[in-house]
Amino acid sequence: MTAPLATHRTMPDLAQVLGRHLFTVLAACRPHAGRLTRVDACTGGNVSHVHRVCGEAGSVVVKVRGHRFARIPIATDPALIAVEHRALTLHHALLPDLFPQVLAFLPEAHAMVMTDVFPDRRTWREHLDERGATAEECTRLGTALARVHLATAGLPPLREGDGDDLFRSEHAYGYCLRAAGHHALDEACRRLDARPGRQLVLGDLSPKNISLAAGRTAIVDLDNVHTGAPLFDVGYLLAHLVLHHLARPEHLHPLTAALLDAYAPAAAGWWRGDDLLAAVAAGVLLYRLEARTVPYPPTAPPATADRVRRGLLRLLDTGPFTVPELLQSARQVAQ
Repeated sequence: MTAPLATHRTMPDLAQVLGRHLFTVLAACRPHAGRLTRVDACTGGNVSHVHRVCGEAGSVVVKVRGHRFARIPIATDPALIAVEHRALTLHHALLPDLFPQVLAFLPEAHAMVMTDVFPDRRTWREHLDERGATAEECTRLGTALARVHLATAGLPPLREGDGDDLFRSEHAYGYCLRAAGHHALDEACRRLDARPGRQLVLGDLSPKNISLAAGRTAIVDLDNVHTGAPLFDVGYLLAHLVLHHLARPEHLHPLTAALLDAYAPAAAGWWRGDDLLAAVAAGVLLYRLEARTVPYPPTAPPATADRVRRGLLRLLDTGPFTVPELLQSARQVAQ
């Protein structure tokens, strides 16, 4: 008789999530993980339930979408995991060193089995909770994002009809940039849509979806991929860099320069006068600090976060402003 799998139970276990599909999904894991020994729930995902399935030959990651978001009290269609499946398949085919490979797609279970691209089993977010980013990490991230945008330029939308436009309007803009309800962020959304070169963008490039362990870069959680302006991804990542360094504000300028100059090395310093990039980053920062709909664990004491929020609103009230001005404001109010 086979011993039951050990399970980390701080979140719903895989049996609860999959129900009658459990054994089918576990069978899809065995060719890649070997005889199974343990299942751990992975924290951080808001949309899908994510578990690491470990075996004698290694580990794989199982992602399951339910009828409600995993950590947000909103109903959803579990069949939408097929969109992320298409996104992952596409991105891995283009950049196999950056994205996990889908090993099995089980549409009836609304589940995917993927390669485990977290060699230390920790996200960059977990590392940033303990220490600051390094310039080398930021350079790697900027270079990786540039490669993603170059590889996906000119590709068709993932969703049929106007699905990508609706997704951008509801999620990237509605849940995120427009969450603070500021008129300057409405204008930022309009300007993003008016930019030429609309293409596939990642949509959720935050530290919880990144691994930088063992000298490599990996990006996961592609359920927010949509057609939009690449500048949205750049501002989104920049906002999280600022957010995770509010307790280390002296590092903001050099880390930002490392990230953004690596994104466009032929035009070093391009970002210094880009007021739209600054507005996008400010909007994403407010979205994370206020966390009205989408939860995000705090990265700074409440008093510091509140001072930063007020500083961002002052910038938006008086704008336009630049990225250096955004960084200076964050540094002044965080100290």
